Amino acid sequence: MPARISFPEVPVHPDLFKILRGYASLVSPHHLQIPFHLEAQAIHDFFVLHILTSAHFKTYPPAVQYQKAFWKWTIPHLEKSIGEADPDLELEVDARVYNHYLGLLNFSGDPQAPGLTGERPPAESYITHFWRGDAEAHPDGLVDLNTYETTTLLEARTLVEGGTTGLRTWRAARVLAAHLVRNPALVQHTRILELGAGSGFLGCVVAALQLGSPRHKAASSTGALWLSDINDTVLARCRDNLRLTCNSSSAHPSTRCVFLDWAAALEPDPEPLASLLHDKIDADLILGADIVFDPYLIPALVGVLRLALQPRSHLRERSALIALTIRNPATMQQFIEAVLASGLILENLPPETKAAHDQVFGQPGEESGGDASSGVYIYRITSRPTSVATSAI
Repeated sequence: MPARISFPEVPVHPDLFKILRGYASLVSPHHLQIPFHLEAQAIHDFFVLHILTSAHFKTYPPAVQYQKAFWKWTIPHLEKSIGEADPDLELEVDARVYNHYLGLLNFSGDPQAPGLTGERPPAESYITHFWRGDAEAHPDGLVDLNTYETTTLLEARTLVEGGTTGLRTWRAARVLAAHLVRNPALVQHTRILELGAGSGFLGCVVAALQLGSPRHKAASSTGALWLSDINDTVLARCRDNLRLTCNSSSAHPSTRCVFLDWAAALEPDPEPLASLLHDKIDADLILGADIVFDPYLIPALVGVLRLALQPRSHLRERSALIALTIRNPATMQQFIEAVLASGLILENLPPETKAAHDQVFGQPGEESGGDASSGVYIYRITSRPTSVATSAI
C-alpha cells in the first residue's frame, strides 16, 4: 500500500469533522458552523492539530485564496469561543494561527500578467475527500479519521481551463462514486473502462474499492482500470492524481490512462477502436459521469457504447453506468432516444438521495454548489435482453 500520511490519532467530534471535511474539499466557510456547545479548548486544539499542523494539508494544501477565506472566518470564532470560556483557564489563540494567516495575507502568488488588473482567477488547488461506505461510529460517538479513505486531487477551480472542462470534478462523478462506494461488488474483481475520466476522481475511488485497504477488507484480486479521455493535458493530470502517494490508487497494479476519441466509432472502418475496446481493454463495466453536455457528442458516445458492450461470451454480461446531470432536458432526451435506437437497453436507476450521498462524502464542496445529488440520474445500459426499464425525463 502507498505511504499514506496518517492523520492524528486523536478522534474528533462529528461537528468538528464536518469542518475538517469542508476545509479539505473547499466548502465555503459561510456554509460551515462552529460548534460552540463544545469546550473552547477542544475547538481550539482541533483547528491547530487537525488543520493547521496537519502533515497531509501541509503536503497537499488547499489553494491560498481558500485558506485566506477560511482563516479569516475561523480566527474571530476562535477568539469568541476563548473569550467566553472560564478566565481561570487562561486560554489564548495559538500564535501559529495568527502567523499562518499573516503569511497568507503576504503571499502574492505568481505575478499578474502585464496590463491585467482586478481579481485573479482561482488558482489550482488540492482537494481531499474523506469517504467510506459504512456508517460505523466510534464507540464514544467520536470520529477516527484513520477509518476513512481519502482521495486527493490537484484540480482547476474554473469551469473551463486550458480549453477543457476536464480538469475539475463535476457533480455527477460524486454521485456515481457514492453509488459505487455503497455497492463495491460492482467494481471489485472487474475490468473497467471510464469514459471522460477528467482529473481522475472517479478513477481514484474505483481503484481504492478494487484494492481494498487497511481500512477495508482487502479484495482477493483487484481487476483492471482503464481511464480514458481525449485531451492530453487532462490525461496527464489524471495520471498524476492516480499516482499521488497519499491515494490508494498509487498502489493499484493495473491502471492505464489512454487516449480515446469517440468519433472513431463513426468512422467507415471502426476496427482500430474495436480492437482497443475488445482486445486490450476488454471491459466488463463502463463508467461515465457528466459526459453528455452537448448534443453533438451523442452519436459518437452511443457508437462507443455499442462497440464496447457487444457480447463476446455468453458467460459475461457487459454493462455501463452513466451518471448525467440534467442541464438541458432536450439533450438528455436525445441521448435516451439515441441509446434505445441503437438497440441497447437502458434502465434508469433509482435516484440517489442527498442523505445517501452525504453519508459517503459529506457536504458537497465548491464544485457542487449545494445538494450534490440534485438533478443527477444514473443510467444502466446493456446489450443483453435482460429486463428493460426505459425512462424519459
